[in-house]
Amino acid sequence: MCGRYTLHLQKEKVAETIALALPDVYAPDYNIGPGREALAVANLDKTGPAAAMLHWGLRTPQNFHINARLETADTTPRFRESWHEHRCLLPANGFYEWYKDGITKQPYYIYPKDSGLVFFAGLWFPPADAAQAPAFVILTMEARSPIKDIHDRMPVMLGTEAHERWLSGDLKKRDAQELGSQVNLEAHTISRRVNSVQNKDSRLIEATSPLNDDQMMLF
Repeated sequence: MCGRYTLHLQKEKVAETIALALPDVYAPDYNIGPGREALAVANLDKTGPAAAMLHWGLRTPQNFHINARLETADTTPRFRESWHEHRCLLPANGFYEWYKDGITKQPYYIYPKDSGLVFFAGLWFPPADAAQAPAFVILTMEARSPIKDIHDRMPVMLGTEAHERWLSGDLKKRDAQELGSQVNLEAHTISRRVNSVQNKDSRLIEATSPLNDDQMMLF
């Protein structure tokens, strides 16, 4: 799954990278979590891609969805329409995942080797109230090395050459999975301070170990 990520580039750099104007409310964030608004690229009004702040998480009477499986998103009733009509991209610098050994949960920061932006494939959902922001979920796929040793799922990440086809609905599921497997990633352990969404500073992504984890040193 993908339950926390970062987008910490300054506004001007993000705008330059995606070649779109950013909303005034955009701010760098080292700890983006579900229930928050995050920057997305989507064709919200059929006039072409635009950058907007969307709400992370689709609330239904039964559940609160933050992810959808790439393997079944095109056939699952909850996500099928958005798969065909409402795709989006979520720019990110990296994401967090937790390795569980049955006793503790060790957080990792996972990021592209070239330290550039990655773009998560997502689906967005029109709001029932026009005054609210559309919701989005992040698509996930089976993890590969080095992520599979940490968690069995990872976000689907698409290079810039696939963005237009993804947003238009032309990129097929198999192609998205293949492209998502081509992103070169690195991972390192980080402080457990990331567990709290109240912590948002740049130290969250610094490599650490249990011996120098400032959260552990409190005990």
